[in-house]
Amino acid sequence: MTVASDDHLRLLDQVADSVLVVAPIADAQGGRADFDIVHLSPGYLDPAGRATHDIAGKTLLEAYPDCGSGDGLAARAARLLADGAPQYAPGLVGSLTGAADAVPVMDLRAARYDGRVVFTWRGRVGDEGRLGEAFEHGRTRVALAAARDLLADSEQRAAEQQELALRLQRAMMPADVGLMETCGVDIAVRCRPAKAGYLVAGDWYDALQLPDGELLFVVGDIAGHGIDAVTGMVAARNTLRGLAATGADPHELLSRLNYAACAFTEGVTGTVICGRYDPKTQLLRWARAGHLPPVLVRGRLAAVQPLPEGMLLGMELKAEYDQVTLQLMTGDTLLFYTDGLIERRAESISDALAEFAAAAVPDDPDADIDSHVAQILASAASDTGDDACLLAVRIR
Repeated sequence: MTVASDDHLRLLDQVADSVLVVAPIADAQGGRADFDIVHLSPGYLDPAGRATHDIAGKTLLEAYPDCGSGDGLAARAARLLADGAPQYAPGLVGSLTGAADAVPVMDLRAARYDGRVVFTWRGRVGDEGRLGEAFEHGRTRVALAAARDLLADSEQRAAEQQELALRLQRAMMPADVGLMETCGVDIAVRCRPAKAGYLVAGDWYDALQLPDGELLFVVGDIAGHGIDAVTGMVAARNTLRGLAATGADPHELLSRLNYAACAFTEGVTGTVICGRYDPKTQLLRWARAGHLPPVLVRGRLAAVQPLPEGMLLGMELKAEYDQVTLQLMTGDTLLFYTDGLIERRAESISDALAEFAAAAVPDDPDADIDSHVAQILASAASDTGDDACLLAVRIR
């Protein structure tokens, strides 16, 4: 997603001597580890006196190693993302950059936009008097104020959309999958956002008991983020729930869901995996629409299941879906997940699946389902910055 519109950045680049835009980088636990430098103004004035090409392509802490403490740039960006209040602090920036000597600048500002932080300032003391001249230039001050207003307005609208989407997502996701414990299974679910500022996407799950006593397990990933992704997710989830009440097998459910996505919605595409489990026979019937296969953990072994044919949802009206069966046993754990949990930029999907299966073997064979899921999430190696969902089902 873009940091701001081209018009925003062009305006800021014109009225501020330096524009620095950074995006948070999450660590393995979902915390904020650093910030990517994603935009520099053409005439960027580095407070430490370096050339622009020495800064571009680096993270904030790589460019300014000391800026994470005190009132440094990284610390300031973290506070801004946490409380959302724009900051205005003209004055010294030596402590912000790690420079040996304090360097005064004018109009140092920070504003949040769509999960990013935009820093601007308008010169350094000693730069041929540009500071005083710029400060007195009324048109420049007006233009900078207009740019700030544009950013604030866009940020407010983005935040309102994000809050609405988040409320929709929370309202529509299952409230208590623990009810499944009465049906001979234990369940644990984790939904992990990509990073701060992007809490909502199209990842979803479902787990419910059907009228015939069988259990339905679903994990899906509707393409996109925000309102469009959430509304697409809600439509897919509710449609599949209604279809499941008919008693249809998983491959039939996906065929009908795909027809609905193609014929009755606009632009809804995504992947889904769907399974019906019979507690009496411990038999699982499952099918997929472009989704990654489940992983079966049995004792000290974990195996990626063979893939039946199944096209992505919403692509072809008359797509057909194959179905496979899997005989489960007491003590087995079955993992359904979205690609945001496993994919890595530098690896093939087959290698990523093999690594995920290896990491899914429990360190403690007697660990409960929640501890097992916590171990899996702690070892997840995805680096694509995507949201992730994991549904774990243990047979009792």
